[in-house]
Parts: sequence; C-alpha cells; structure tokens
Amino acid sequence: MMDNGLEVPFQVRDLAATSLDNIEKAFALFFDAATRSIAPNSAETIALLERVISVKIDYARKISLAKDLTEATALQFAYCRSQVQITTDLIRIASDSIASRPADN
Repeated sequence: MMDNGLEVPFQVRDLAATSLDNIEKAFALFFDAATRSIAPNSAETIALLERVISVKIDYARKISLAKDLTEATALQFAYCRSQVQITTDLIRIASDSIASRPADN
C-alpha cells in the first residue's frame, strides 16, 4: 500500500503560518480602512469580500497543516462548498442591487 503522508518540514509549515498571520493582519487593516471610506449601502459587499478572504486564509492555514492527501482532499471539498455558498450570496447581493435601482427611461 502506498503511503500518502505529507512530509513537510517544520520550517516550511512555520513560514506558512507566519505569512498567513501577516496576510490576515494586512487585510484586517485594509478592510477597516475600506469600511470607513465607503457608502453605507456598500457595507454588505465589503462584508462579503471579507468573508471571501477569510475563507481563503482559513483554507490555506488548514491545508498547510494537513497530515496526508486524504485530509487535504477533504479540505479541498469543504473549500469548494464554501466557494459555492459565497458565490450564491454574491449573486443575491448583485440581484438585490440591480432590483433596487430605479429604471432608466
């Protein structure tokens, strides 16, 4: 039987964790600034974008800790499911936005 364990050196996992922490902090600062400078009706869009980034960072963090290919595959499926949900929410937001616009005559 083939061993499907992932042998990733500790230094690589540590570098990934540190990088993801820095990315998370940078995006938190970005979204804080963006939230303060946008129109109130754009808040839902910004919140969705924050969710997109959060899901991606969470996935990267989990995949960097995966012990084997089976776990990595399960994480990939969970990530794909979350992307479908986010896309559904994005379509809803876009539809609501279009529906609430006054008709051009």
